[in-house]
Amino acid sequence: MPLICENLPTGDLARKAEYVGVSDFIRIRHTRRPNIPIAQNWCLRSYFMPAKYRESVQQIENFQVRPDDVWVVTFPKCGTTWSQEMVWMLCNDLDYDKGQSVGLNTRFPFFELGTIVGDKFSAQFGDVISGLDKMTSPRLIKSHLPAPLLPKSIWEVKPKIIYVARNVKDAAISFYHHYKNLQGYRGTFDDFLDTFLNDGVIYAPYDSHIIDFWNMRDEENILFLTYEDMKRDHPSVIRKTAEFLGKSFSDEQIETLAEHLTFDKMTKNGSVNFQEEMKGFAKLLNIKKDENFNFIRKGKVGGYHDEMTEERIEMFDSWIQERLAKYNVDPQIQDILVPTN
Repeated sequence: MPLICENLPTGDLARKAEYVGVSDFIRIRHTRRPNIPIAQNWCLRSYFMPAKYRESVQQIENFQVRPDDVWVVTFPKCGTTWSQEMVWMLCNDLDYDKGQSVGLNTRFPFFELGTIVGDKFSAQFGDVISGLDKMTSPRLIKSHLPAPLLPKSIWEVKPKIIYVARNVKDAAISFYHHYKNLQGYRGTFDDFLDTFLNDGVIYAPYDSHIIDFWNMRDEENILFLTYEDMKRDHPSVIRKTAEFLGKSFSDEQIETLAEHLTFDKMTKNGSVNFQEEMKGFAKLLNIKKDENFNFIRKGKVGGYHDEMTEERIEMFDSWIQERLAKYNVDPQIQDILVPTN
């Protein structure tokens, strides 16, 4: 078995990592996979997940990926929902009516959802992985899992994978608000940032999650995008994604889709803004969310300036620079993860 689950010792990190229904965690270590050539360049890191994930390791590892699947993979809060709606529309020939009538979680299931909620609540979310086995093709699948934890067959079958990265400080701030308002995190803002820096939030480490996909960006079946590029020139990103998916649309259709995907339209779109789902989560998990919190929150680049002190900004910059130096990454990914703005 290439994946080894190790219990996280009780202590300060485990305490700061807790959220509603989840207080036990593991680190998942992976070994080299000689039968998967692409894996030779993966960072040898341990990934942080709830202890419940251990129950699904084999099911996930052996999940049968199909050649016509399309996967959107991100570290959390890096533009996942935005990218999902873009990809779904492109794959479904811009069927806005159907998109509005069916929720995004149904159109684009969250692969490992059942592994990150407490036992007490898992029945409410169903067995997504088994449901995907029964789903007709082509399937669109969302995951936050790092490369080494994705199903083995994804590297053998090679479906299309769209990976989206975002600068570390904006991702961390957005993840804090998600943890607090959707997962019932009761630690302080500083607790969360400390935990993030110590690879104690689910799916961490952030750096290797992105570096592994960056190093695979030239594979024919992988498209590497950034949140910042989507904000800077979304029509160009839409066009590039359509081409990757084997689709062709007129400039007018691209512009119409870009308008559909604007922050203002997404926040008002009931099929993607998760307003109803959040009410259900709050009731189920007994969470009192922040009065002004929305799942699609601000959509800003550089929004961390509003919430991080200069000391924290310097701390995050130094932390990611040290991580990137360790893996000898090229300057281009450094500019993505630690922008100078």
